[in-house]
Amino acid sequence: MSIAIPSSLVQNGTGIPGVCTRHGEPVVLHRAVKFISKPPGWSYLLIIIGFLPFIIVTSLLRKEVQATAWPFCAKCVETHKNRMIVGWVLMAALPLSVAIGWNMGEAGVTVIFIALLPFIIGFALANRGSYRLLPWGFTSQDGSTVGFPKAHPGFVDAAQAAYAHAAQQYAAWQAAQQQQQSPYQAPYSQ
Repeated sequence: MSIAIPSSLVQNGTGIPGVCTRHGEPVVLHRAVKFISKPPGWSYLLIIIGFLPFIIVTSLLRKEVQATAWPFCAKCVETHKNRMIVGWVLMAALPLSVAIGWNMGEAGVTVIFIALLPFIIGFALANRGSYRLLPWGFTSQDGSTVGFPKAHPGFVDAAQAAYAHAAQQYAAWQAAQQQQQSPYQAPYSQ
């Protein structure tokens, strides 16, 4: 299922449900998470010119939404830990192979080159295991919402309930503001 939560509710925490995005399970850990927007489709054409123009344009067009306490369940914490351990172990193969290959001459270049593949896989795994990517959330291109295209149904239900609760609180706040202002506005309305 998918859901989009208004950015303001993600930032102030009122629209954040008390369950995990991926599994819909109860929260065991809260972490600060920065959701970023995906690059626009046309920006990938810039790779033809060079990788640097692509990086510059996508970073200029990026929208970010910071959640100060995003919920994670026990499964997410375990996934984070496992991906980070395996990722760092695979990345450690490169410096180790450089140290070994340095003394091997021409065969050492092959050893170092072969070690690049585990390094790349380890880097990708560690990146995918970061708390920033675990919720599968992306900011919209205009920055108004944070969308979760692969959200668990339990998370979607809890997010809708949190949104309804936030809307009720806002309506009550507005009514209270109007009541406070009405005695001051009465002399001016005549």
